[in-house]
Amino acid sequence: MSGDTALTPLPTVMVNIHVPCVVTLTWRPAAPGIDLSACLYKIVTPYILLTWGIYLCDASLLSSFANLLFDLAYGAPIGNPPPLTHTFIPINLKSADIDASYMDDFMAAEVASGCINGPFTVPQACTIFGSHFHTAPLGLVEKPVSSALWLIRHHSKVDHLAIPQTDASTLV
Repeated sequence: MSGDTALTPLPTVMVNIHVPCVVTLTWRPAAPGIDLSACLYKIVTPYILLTWGIYLCDASLLSSFANLLFDLAYGAPIGNPPPLTHTFIPINLKSADIDASYMDDFMAAEVASGCINGPFTVPQACTIFGSHFHTAPLGLVEKPVSSALWLIRHHSKVDHLAIPQTDASTLV
């Protein structure tokens, strides 16, 4: 029995021995953040700007339409609109309920393709725009000679809090 170490009495004083250990890492998903550079100044256009530039040069029209390429890329200036005083988020059109899964799939595909960003919460959108903002309600219409649906954005939706615009013809 003298060779059996399991029955050997332990010393009364233990010596501290440094032993390396392994830390168990826990994975936590990062909170979604806002990459302002990916949201602002994003160029999404159906036009191929290089092709437009080549054809304008070939036709000797580039000097006649000096701002056209810039306006196609970044939007044509329309003046300085007054600052928004409130956020306007109208509900979608009733036609959006025709096929809600189509609408969801379409929007997910738009985000995945990089054509649009989001979805964002209202506070995130306020951060992106630096202030209040207005949105356009979405709807669906049937394509002509087809059973397919077409997504529309109702940009002329009236804000009930907006100040009515004065007609220029009534000014004296």
